[in-house]
Amino acid sequence: MPRGQPDYGLYTETPVASGISDPGEAAARLGGINVYDRRGWVVWMDDFESPVLKWHTARSVGGTIPTLHTTRAWMGIQSVRLFTAAVAGEWTGILKYFPLLRLGRLGIEFFVYLVTTTPGYLELSLEIYDGANRSTAELRLESFTRTATIVTPAGNIVVATNCFNPSPLRSFIPVKLVVDMDTDLYTRLLIGPEEIDLSAHSLVAGAATTNRLLNLGITLRGDVVDSMYAAVDNFILTQTEP
Repeated sequence: MPRGQPDYGLYTETPVASGISDPGEAAARLGGINVYDRRGWVVWMDDFESPVLKWHTARSVGGTIPTLHTTRAWMGIQSVRLFTAAVAGEWTGILKYFPLLRLGRLGIEFFVYLVTTTPGYLELSLEIYDGANRSTAELRLESFTRTATIVTPAGNIVVATNCFNPSPLRSFIPVKLVVDMDTDLYTRLLIGPEEIDLSAHSLVAGAATTNRLLNLGITLRGDVVDSMYAAVDNFILTQTEP
């Protein structure tokens, strides 16, 4: 058997298993959360089933702290709940620091149930500190306008439309953003069944720095128009994306 190949029926038929050379496929069949887009190598996952939230939390003054809850979940019985009341400038979010990964393309994937009213939105932000510079990717999701928008040096660009179902057909939607840390470019966005090429768009450049880490945040930004809500489940961070 070649070195590095798992010996569980890859080459020889067995009574209980067929050969699977893709570990992501094996994980999916075993009930893992890596079921949406299995390109890339999984670095870290969170199904939000733990008794405690494994993220830092942040909020505006008077805002609501993100919590684990059982009201709505994609898989299992829990997700993380983000809620903002109808207050101007209110926001709430979760964030996590990761060590700098091997440079190349990385992916951020999660499922979201989203109820926003313009101008509110759910923000996915990724700050990349590569030891020399800081660059930022930002994705904004709006269920009321049913759009996905990226923030670039050239301005905010709507890259997907009709990507959320209106009420009462709302459901969890899978989202995956891939960026290239070598070129400081967006790579692609998957949202529901649609894949969008983003390789023509740059990340936002920041100041020089010697820090080496990833700062990732998921934030619900509300407004006085109405209260807003998001449930986030099955987060996956990947590296070595194609």
